[in-house]
Amino acid sequence: MRNQSAVSEGSAAVRTIAFWAAILATLPYLALKVAWMAGLTIGLEDEAAIEAMRTPRFVVGNAVTAAMELAAIASAFALTRPWGRRVPGWLVTVTAGAATGLLVPILFGLPLGMVLQAASGRPFTAAEDGGVAGWAFVLVYSGFGLLAAALAVLFGLYAVTRWGALLSGAPRPPKRWVSLVGAVGLLPIGVAMTVWGVLGPGALGPSGMTALDQRMSLVVTGVLAIAAFLAPQRRTSSLRAARARWAVLWTGCACAALQGVAHLLLAEGGRLQPVVAILAALATPGAAVFYLGVLRASQRGAGSGGRGE
Repeated sequence: MRNQSAVSEGSAAVRTIAFWAAILATLPYLALKVAWMAGLTIGLEDEAAIEAMRTPRFVVGNAVTAAMELAAIASAFALTRPWGRRVPGWLVTVTAGAATGLLVPILFGLPLGMVLQAASGRPFTAAEDGGVAGWAFVLVYSGFGLLAAALAVLFGLYAVTRWGALLSGAPRPPKRWVSLVGAVGLLPIGVAMTVWGVLGPGALGPSGMTALDQRMSLVVTGVLAIAAFLAPQRRTSSLRAARARWAVLWTGCACAALQGVAHLLLAEGGRLQPVVAILAALATPGAAVFYLGVLRASQRGAGSGGRGE
């Protein structure tokens, strides 16, 4: 009993630290967005960037992304409260999945890219950032990384508490037709993102992603998408390995589902990239169907436990 109490107190402390880290992480981005929507030019380096911030596309985009940061704060709060376990499972899945898909490539890709760029002898620059100052780029993306890490901790603790029985076993392979849908959705975007990240996006890949420090987020997306498809294919008896496979499945499916759409919406100059659009059209439903198919197969294998509804 004493050991269980110590573990509970430790988890509560970790939740508290992660929650406040999430709040801190959102402040730089929110401050800049509010400033730009108010007409201020802080963090903008040239007249073209200043003028762009006044266009309807950027005004709407700034408002939407600021609202997303507020939603992240609300999600972090819900994940730390007892009543959060009564939130419908589908709502938790959608909000946590959106955060995972958008933030994880930044969390792992940006630091890796900066290290590789420094090792190559080229200093870090905020190239392809639309005229945003280098300090603002670093501040904002560092905040994204901290937010990703904090939300990952909060959601991980929440998932183990609410769906621990399900997560104690490895994800199971879904029906064959679901695996086929998953292959069509996950593997093409996985291969394409990996190739674009290593060799550069060229004229077909995501625009504004030519710098090495930026391209590594494409590699992370690609590798995770492929790994997600492979995650249910092998059985394991280790609890740690089982939960690691669930984490890979969850993260890879979320990244595949969100990143194609994100690159279309954030394309430089708003230019539609047909190949990225096709991959996104395959990956978003394909990743969702595959994850849900694996979830259902795993639930049936584990019995009724772990549904968490």
